[in-house]
Amino acid sequence: RSPPAPLGGKRRPPPASRKCPRRGMPKVVTLRRSPVFTNMRERLGEDGFNVLHCRRCNTHVLITDAELTSLPRRRTDGALVLDATSAVVRLNTARQEECQLVRRQNGVERQYIHACTSCGQTVGYTSAPHEDDLKLLYISETAVRVPWERRRAALTCRICGHVAPSAAQLELHKKERQHFTDDAGDAREAESGTKPIIVG
Repeated sequence: RSPPAPLGGKRRPPPASRKCPRRGMPKVVTLRRSPVFTNMRERLGEDGFNVLHCRRCNTHVLITDAELTSLPRRRTDGALVLDATSAVVRLNTARQEECQLVRRQNGVERQYIHACTSCGQTVGYTSAPHEDDLKLLYISETAVRVPWERRRAALTCRICGHVAPSAAQLELHKKERQHFTDDAGDAREAESGTKPIIVG
């Protein structure tokens, strides 16, 4: 039985049959797994990078792969000197537009300030304008926390655990106490042609 005609006198066409879309073969997606690090400081430490933090708010201000044992200091103010031409230096600082004038023995020095992005404390400076390529960066140790504990491993005597303040002091300690490792002892024996006398 056909359905009753609508008031307009025209019948509605029968509904078209719905066809399911043809599905092809599923795509195989290969996911490349990457390590997930819950602590970025540990990750950077494993990669050999040193992370320096602001002493006031603990915000990281600098990442570098420079060897902490070889960082020189300025004679004028004792600031740590980072050579950006020979080491990786990644700054997270706010650059102040106006330079700071500091009186020195030979005249006036211009310092272009790098401040902490969180609290605004001055953490370092350069002697060249911010627009120039970064070459030397001076870090104030009183405003920045330096991970010196990573340096101690390189300045620690393997025999007795003595921590020397510098590489020269460590070598002096080894010579005075005869605290040499097997590799160093073999090298000295090869040079001198004699072997030490082992007692006991």
